[in-house]
Amino acid sequence: MKLISIDYGRRRIGIAIGGDPDTPVRGLPTIDRKKHSAITSLTAIIEREKPTGLLFGLPLDSNDAETVMSKEVRTFARELQELTGLPVYFIDESRSSLQAGELLLFRKKKERRDKGSVDRLAACLILDQYLRENGCS
Repeated sequence: MKLISIDYGRRRIGIAIGGDPDTPVRGLPTIDRKKHSAITSLTAIIEREKPTGLLFGLPLDSNDAETVMSKEVRTFARELQELTGLPVYFIDESRSSLQAGELLLFRKKKERRDKGSVDRLAACLILDQYLRENGCS
């Protein structure tokens, strides 16, 4: 199973790919939504990488309930699914960006300030969590 993991944001979208037993999870370039169309950019990545599914981090609240942002993620995922025909999976990602920021504290100063790095790492963490929880790693 080869998945593209998406850490959806209104400003940036972090992306990672992985799931093949022989290939580690790796981050792909973050999409800056002010500079690029999210749908066009993701469609191009999907055509190039040929995943078998799409995994979206779903920002739920502390009671595991839907939030305004999680509804926005579901709408975006539905649109991408209709365009690509790929199955879409969701996993709670409430702490992924926070965890990514904490991990980047140990990196060089320039990398710590790069918000795209946080989004990319968050997408990697989302995918890693999904693979572990589903016995794929």
